Amino acid sequence: MNKKISLIGTIVVSAFLCGMATSASADVADGAKLYERNCQGCHGADLKGSPAYPNLLASAKTATKEDFIKAVITEGKSQMAQFKGNEKVKAGIDNLYEFISSKKKK
Repeated sequence: MNKKISLIGTIVVSAFLCGMATSASADVADGAKLYERNCQGCHGADLKGSPAYPNLLASAKTATKEDFIKAVITEGKSQMAQFKGNEKVKAGIDNLYEFISSKKKK
């Protein structure tokens, strides 16, 4: 009986963890789409920016999520446009942050 309970517990935990991994990868994928539509024009496909626009790979290493939201949504930063009027960016800001954060780890 204990083997059956243990096996069921293992299956349930595995299914839960797989669901979490799928959810996290979906967040990154959704963030990538948002980045392509709204950020890539200035920061480039590789997130490395240009002389006029910062390298997001570098800034992502030191910026907190709060800093990121402040720069993208509420205030803008330097030449960075504010996206507070863009409902898709506001709704997907967590996914966008996850996408950029996933790149800094590589």
